[in-house]
This record gives sequence, C-alpha cells and structure tokens, in this order.
Amino acid sequence: MVNPVVGFARADRALSYLHGTGRYADRSQYRLPAVVVTAFGIDNPDGPRILDAVRTSIPLRKTPVVAIGTLADEDEVHEAHRLGATAYLARPLACRAIVQVITSLNMPWSVSETGS
Repeated sequence: MVNPVVGFARADRALSYLHGTGRYADRSQYRLPAVVVTAFGIDNPDGPRILDAVRTSIPLRKTPVVAIGTLADEDEVHEAHRLGATAYLARPLACRAIVQVITSLNMPWSVSETGS
C-alpha cells in the first residue's frame, strides 16, 4: 500500500480533503493522511484552520501535523504548538526535514497532484 503525498494550493480544498467532503468524500480513493504538513504564520489564517480541522476531527486527532513557518519566531512557534502542531519547521530547512519525517514513518509513499 502506498501513502500518497497530496498537495493543495488552497486551504478550502485541503479542508474538504481532511473532512472527506465534496469531491473527496470517497475514502477508498482519498484516504486519511498519515501526516499533515501545512504552511503556518500568525498572520495567515490557513495554517490555524488546518490545525483546528485535524485536532477537532476524531479520525484525524492523533495525526502528526508539521507546521512550516517563514521564520523561527518564538511567538509563532509557541502558537503553532499551542494549536496542536506536532512540529514546527522554519524555511529553508523545512524541505529536507519533511522528507526525513516522512521517511522515518517507515511507510511507502508517493507524490501526487490529485489534490491541486
């Protein structure tokens, strides 16, 4: 079984995927994620919305969430963790770290453009 890496440019589509609504309602085709990675910034409402969707959903509640911010600002890191992020990564180190996190899950995975 392969765990696809599905990316979304828009938060509303990511939220539909996480909730299994609309075009993502078929869970046999659009499985629950093993890990969620989201952009994060105190001034950007999308990251907190994604975190809230994961942490308030019973099937997703224990899913690891990696928040990626633009800088390692202490307030931003604290806010991400307060909202339920498992980890906070500042760019530009985030890309390498994400691959390490996904690899450490010891699950097969692939990259997909399905969610765009």
